[in-house]
Amino acid sequence: MKSVVNNCLVIFITTLLSLALVEFAAWVWVKTIRDHQLSRWEFRATQPMPYQNADYFSERFLKESETFVNGRLTDVVELDDYHGEYFNVTDGYRVTIGTPPNSKRRILLFGGSTLFGQEVPDEHTIASYLQRMVNDAGLAWTVHNYGLPGMDASQQVSILKTIPLREDDIVIFYHGVNDIYYVVFGGASEGWRPGVPNFRPIQELSSLAKWMKRWHGRLKNYSHTADLALDIFDRSMPATIFNEDALTRGVDLSADRFRAAVKEAQEIVSSSSAEFEHYLQPTIFSVDQKSSYERGLLTHYLETPPGVDIAFEKGYPKLREVSLELQIEGVSFMDLSDALVRRHEYDEVFLDFCHLNHVGNWLIAEKIYNESIEPRNNRR
Repeated sequence: MKSVVNNCLVIFITTLLSLALVEFAAWVWVKTIRDHQLSRWEFRATQPMPYQNADYFSERFLKESETFVNGRLTDVVELDDYHGEYFNVTDGYRVTIGTPPNSKRRILLFGGSTLFGQEVPDEHTIASYLQRMVNDAGLAWTVHNYGLPGMDASQQVSILKTIPLREDDIVIFYHGVNDIYYVVFGGASEGWRPGVPNFRPIQELSSLAKWMKRWHGRLKNYSHTADLALDIFDRSMPATIFNEDALTRGVDLSADRFRAAVKEAQEIVSSSSAEFEHYLQPTIFSVDQKSSYERGLLTHYLETPPGVDIAFEKGYPKLREVSLELQIEGVSFMDLSDALVRRHEYDEVFLDFCHLNHVGNWLIAEKIYNESIEPRNNRR
C-alpha cells in the first residue's frame, strides 16, 4: 500500500511540476517572444500610417468610429440613427456631405462596409467625395450612400428593392469583397446573416482549433497556456480553403450568386427607366508594387485571417469573369482594380486588406467620377 501511495504521490507531484513548467514556458513566450497582434481598434488607435496626416484623427474620432454603428441584422443590416461630430446616420444610412437642396438627378451607391466608410468622417466617404466632384462640375445631382456593413451583391439587391427609383437615376453597385469574404472564405452560403460571425466568419475549423478556442474562453484569465490556445485558433485555416473541393464549391457558389444578383439589379433599375452599372472594388491583394507597410498588413492574422488571400486569389477572377460575360449582355461594368495605382504618391491608404482611409476613398471617387459621371455630364 505504501508503494502504491508513494507512486501516486510521485505521479501527482511530477504532473504538477510539468504543468507548472508548461505554464512558465507559456508565460515566457507570451511576455517576451510572441508577437502581439492588435485588434482592429487597437491598431487604429496607434495612428498607423494611413492616419498620420489626417487632421480629423483624435480620441473622439476613434471613439465615435468604434461605437456609432448600432442596429439589427435581419436579412440585411438595419442601422439606428446616430448624430455625432464625425459620423452621422439618418434613416438608417450614412449621411453624404454637400448634397444640393434641389436635385435634378440622383446617384445611388450600394455596397458594403468599404462604401459605408466607418474608417473616416462623413466628409471623407466615397459618396461625399463624389458629391463634391459633382458640385464642382456645376451639377445639381445628389449622391446617396446606401452602403451597409457586410452586405454582398444579393443583399444589396434587397436594399435596392426598398428604394423608390426615379427615371434617370444612376444606380451603382460597388462590391466584390463580401461576396468572397463571407461565401468563399467563411462558408456562409447566403452571405452575412444572423448567426454568421461578422469579423472572422470561419464555419469549419479543425477539432483541435475548436477545442483550443473553448479552452481559451474558459481559462484565458487564469492561464498563459490558455492564452496561447487562442493562437491555434487565430492561425487556423478553415476547411473552406484547405479543402480543394470545398474551395471550388465556394467560388462557384459565390459567382452564381453574384451573377444572379447583378442581373436582377439590372432588371429592377431598367424597369424604372434608370441606369445601372457595377464596379468590382480593389483590395490589397490586387494592387501592384506593395509597400513594406502593405506587406506588413498581410501578416496581421487578426485582420487578415489565414486563407483570406487564397479565397480572393481564386474567387475574384471568377467575379471578374462573370462581370465581363454580363457586360456582353449589356450590363455596364467597371473593374476598379487599378483605381489605387497612384496611392504611393500620397500616404498609405489601406487600414486592412480592403478598408481605406480618406485618400483611398478620394481615389475611388475620382475614378468613378472620371469614368462614369463626367462622360454623362459631357453628353448633356
